[in-house]
Amino acid sequence: MEKEFKSGKIGHVIEVNSEHVIIEVSNELDNYNIIHKGNLYRIGQVGSFVKIINGLSCLYCVVESFSTFMQSGDITINKKVINVSLLGFKSVVGEFESGAKITPSIDDSVYLIDENDINVIFKSDVKFPIKIGNNYFSNSLPVYINLNEFVLKHSLVVGSTGSGKSNTVAYLLNNIVSEYKSSRAIIIDIHGEYMHYLSQNAKEFSIYDAKNKLIIPYWMLDFDTLCKIFGLPSGNGMSTVTDTFRDKILQMKKDYILGNDSLKRTIKINDININSPIPFDIKVIWIEFYCRGYGTYNTASREPNDYTYQTNDKEEQLKGDAEKLERPQFKQYAMGNAAPFKSNEVSFKNIADNIESIIKNEDYRFIFGDDEFIKGTKSIAELISTWIENDKQITILNLSGIPYNILDVVIGVISNLLFDTIYYTLKIKKDYEGRPLLICFEEAHRYLNSSTQNSFSQSAVERIMKEGRKFGIGAMIISQRPVEIPNTIISQVSTFIALRLTNTEDQSKITSFAPNNFSTFLKSLPSLGNGDAFVIGESMKIPMKVKIPLLESVKNINFSSKIGIWQQERIKDYSYAETILRWMQK
Repeated sequence: MEKEFKSGKIGHVIEVNSEHVIIEVSNELDNYNIIHKGNLYRIGQVGSFVKIINGLSCLYCVVESFSTFMQSGDITINKKVINVSLLGFKSVVGEFESGAKITPSIDDSVYLIDENDINVIFKSDVKFPIKIGNNYFSNSLPVYINLNEFVLKHSLVVGSTGSGKSNTVAYLLNNIVSEYKSSRAIIIDIHGEYMHYLSQNAKEFSIYDAKNKLIIPYWMLDFDTLCKIFGLPSGNGMSTVTDTFRDKILQMKKDYILGNDSLKRTIKINDININSPIPFDIKVIWIEFYCRGYGTYNTASREPNDYTYQTNDKEEQLKGDAEKLERPQFKQYAMGNAAPFKSNEVSFKNIADNIESIIKNEDYRFIFGDDEFIKGTKSIAELISTWIENDKQITILNLSGIPYNILDVVIGVISNLLFDTIYYTLKIKKDYEGRPLLICFEEAHRYLNSSTQNSFSQSAVERIMKEGRKFGIGAMIISQRPVEIPNTIISQVSTFIALRLTNTEDQSKITSFAPNNFSTFLKSLPSLGNGDAFVIGESMKIPMKVKIPLLESVKNINFSSKIGIWQQERIKDYSYAETILRWMQK
């Protein structure tokens, strides 16, 4: 049975050296599970905290080991001792300062820490505290991080499957939106699971949701991304077709502005570039490229638009329809020097075919479909506002229905759109200038992978990691395989939340970022329970082991429902005919 221990004193200092401090445990303690100020403490737990009173100074230490004997040369002495390392001290103004500027003396008294000490360590001189969980060794003591450091200097949440990553992220975000009424966060959710955890505080956009449909207009994409989608060389390897593609897009964007009196008065034509987010019609480019690649001509000079079209029963030329993606039909070219003459721009065939194939592909309708945002008839400002400024503080972009082969591009596009929106908002100096945005990248190792070459999403996220802080954009990288995340991204992270990790390579990756006096404790990473985590980094004054409460929304999810289907009656004559038909339409 636990014993009430009013004084909180557990021993005194018997040795001090350059590496650690040795504490002799009081003989009055015959039970190491004690109650102090209403809280249960387990004395000597590795990773727990104690305080040493040194005159008017209060020193804070972390427990490294607890033993019933101590070694002095060849002599073993029966004595209950705790080895601790110094973390920091309470200054004269009552604030925590890290480091060993003050060291204890022999016979200094050692005490348990209480809630007041937790406040000194984690909340003193912290303007923006947010609760991350509870002290692992005394579950009633809350633990806080500095939200400013956590968001704007980026974070990494890691843990093996089932360790509690999603619950950790949801718990943190729920606390943030509860405490900070103007906070805003966006989750890149490739599995579509976070709405289950955050439904009361979040709004979800999905390609399957008719009301809150995920839309990314193709004309918002930068030129290199469009080239990537359509299979065109860009950069230093640009072809004649790519040059023409670029020129057409730029001219159509300028024509759009010139055709709008309001925009024409506001925007200077010479300020428009190829990546300006201005609508243009990709179908018009498609039909021109198709004609240039497949068309036949009336004359050998092959003058532009001088095509030899086939005709229908009414003698009407079959010029096709760009809007309906109906192909023009041309007369067969003749051999030799007779008309019709074959096109000498056959290099346009592939790009025309690629554009047509992509536009017709149902998987790309959220980019090339018939939505008002995509057509440019509805303001893109409204679309961005639905992501960032809707009636909820958390927006979930559910990418679960997007094909894996374009996931890299989609995440890169979303990341760049968010970055550019915040960047240009700062340029116009609105009232909400500088209001931070936290972007959470779930299952990041799937698309931010060090083994992937020329990753579009990786380049976009690296931009956020390197430049985001200046503009109020923070990133939370969430992964079960930290070893696969590129060092260029992890090196920008300042706070690590490490839940259970069973893979030794992943463990080593996280341990390499821990302070020297805390790396020993990370050896227990593979044995952590669900929801147990080590929190390390600049948002915490000292590293700590915490217990992250399990949300009710997570408790209520029936993870066994899928395998439970195996207990139901087996369906007879199950057909995959519709599956194959849908597959064939890709």
